[in-house]
Amino acid sequence: SEEGEEPILKNDPNYEKYFKMLKMGLPMEAVQHSMKRDGKDPTIMDLDPHKSLKSQRGGGGDDGPALKDDPEYQKYFKMLKMGLPMGAVQNALQRDGKDPSIMDLDPEKSLKSQIKKDDEDDGPPLEEDPEYEKYFKMLKMGLPIGAVKNALQRDGKDPTIMDLDPNKSIKSQLSANSKEQEGEDTGPPLKEDPEFEKYFKMLKMGLPIGAVKNAIQRDGKDPGIMDLDPEKTLKSQTGAQEELRDTGVPLKDDPEYSKYFKMLKMGLPLGAVKNAVQRDGKDSSIMDLDQDKSVAFQLAKAKGGGGGANRGVRKKAKKKVRRKKIYWTPIDPEKVVEGSLWEMAKGIVDFRKLSFDHKEFESLFTEDMNPSEKKQKTSDDKKSAKKENVQLIDGKRSMNGGIILSRIKLEYATIAKMVNEMDSGDFDSTQLKALNEFLPTDEERGSLTGYMEKGKGSPEEAKEITSVLPECEKYMIAMLDVKNASKKFDAMLFKVLFDSRLDELVESIEVVKKACNEVRNSERLRKMFAM
Repeated sequence: SEEGEEPILKNDPNYEKYFKMLKMGLPMEAVQHSMKRDGKDPTIMDLDPHKSLKSQRGGGGDDGPALKDDPEYQKYFKMLKMGLPMGAVQNALQRDGKDPSIMDLDPEKSLKSQIKKDDEDDGPPLEEDPEYEKYFKMLKMGLPIGAVKNALQRDGKDPTIMDLDPNKSIKSQLSANSKEQEGEDTGPPLKEDPEFEKYFKMLKMGLPIGAVKNAIQRDGKDPGIMDLDPEKTLKSQTGAQEELRDTGVPLKDDPEYSKYFKMLKMGLPLGAVKNAVQRDGKDSSIMDLDQDKSVAFQLAKAKGGGGGANRGVRKKAKKKVRRKKIYWTPIDPEKVVEGSLWEMAKGIVDFRKLSFDHKEFESLFTEDMNPSEKKQKTSDDKKSAKKENVQLIDGKRSMNGGIILSRIKLEYATIAKMVNEMDSGDFDSTQLKALNEFLPTDEERGSLTGYMEKGKGSPEEAKEITSVLPECEKYMIAMLDVKNASKKFDAMLFKVLFDSRLDELVESIEVVKKACNEVRNSERLRKMFAM
């Protein structure tokens, strides 16, 4: 019953128990599942149990299943049989963290027989690796991937480890990555590349190429990508190095900036949030970055560290300057009179050879618009002394009100008392109209009342929070307690204008009376009536 020294398969110590399970009535699928669980090839059960394993598999050392029947790759060969294109199947392999070049091997031979022994995975699965096991446990406990990557970085380890297959050893995956870097291009076609796929869909939807390129540039990518072959990979066409990997925390979850993105979610306008960022001594342009990517990754890309097509897309912002306007009227050369000053000056200067001092021109005719540099020029004393105003109403209205109120040399509480008692004092009609115009509207009243709620604790607190307001808001707050203020202003205005308007009426009446007397006493009119 034996061939040489090899036992027949059903008596082989490695497989004997599985044939006993069959004899006990267990279904074949259950036995094969048990073999797979024990790390053995389930296709062994399809061999002749009365012959030795060696005589049926040969001495070549290939004891694995055919690649198309390999449990790990079986589904991909089924996808091919169902009519899916090779590219789609290879994309599915890559999505699942497997090598898409597997599909180029012979499906009738085992994977082991077709790859080198150097590629054998002899290490523990990554999720069971003593060095990284605790991080995968953190994931199982529900911690977000960003927090786990932070923990890896904090411990001095590479956070990209969490992007690898947890069921394979780290050694096998790192060696595969190094081979890819040596020159293998296993990426998807450009039109199916996750980073650029949406732009090719835009083309299919009928958008013009110019609009698509604008969209790419707006997203901080190179619009020249659309000129490449969509059927080939990006790497094969650009010879680019591998893109930088984003291993940091998304910007919106970054402890340093998360509060500003919460302010955006609460409905605050972007300008107000940028002001808050700048007030805290941070760069307000951070709010223009992608909130789903880390700040370090995006800054590295902007500096040209991203490699590939994105390199050099972001240009350094030009220095903003304001040029002084020079008002002149150009003279038509044909109208220049002979012997005039313009005719005498013609041709004296050769502008091609003209040399001038650029810095002197800049100092004479331009003004720096960069707010950060303007702040550096101001002294530290002024910075510390200057209080920041809290604006509660429209900026333009607040500024106009402040200009009007600066001409009235009275305390706002005194003005409120005079209006309440309808005492016009020395106010003229223009001042009364202006004061009436800057009474708070219903919307402004709500904002001011809500703000003053903070100072209800004590008069000192109320005084402190009022001191940081612009002049117009201070006046409005003083007028909040005056009932029917607008009607009282109308009454005061009527009182102030009464004498002048009465004089105008009396003057008009006198003119009418004089006209009537002239008509009654006109002899020529009487003669005409007599005729």
